[in-house]
Amino acid sequence: MKVIFGAPGSGKTKAILEESAKNNIPVLCENEARVRRLLEKARGYGFNIPMPITVDKLDGTVEKVYIDDIKRVLDVVLNTNLCGVTINSDEELEVEHLK
Repeated sequence: MKVIFGAPGSGKTKAILEESAKNNIPVLCENEARVRRLLEKARGYGFNIPMPITVDKLDGTVEKVYIDDIKRVLDVVLNTNLCGVTINSDEELEVEHLK
């Protein structure tokens, strides 16, 4: 799993959209408004990404996804305000810190 983190405006969304285009893996979003925004951003960057999908459309057939802003997605899925998470550190974890 790749984790990309950085300050607002550091390029996290651009980086995940580039990964999506490169690997043909869709981005999971919290709603249709975010799908439209990501498609607009991808076009602006010149990336050809697969159609992003919303959490309510996950049906078990999608094998892989990227998530742009995991807190926003999990707040919607869990219907609460997420206050913290843990991530297992193993050899499959790749961390990219954008400054």
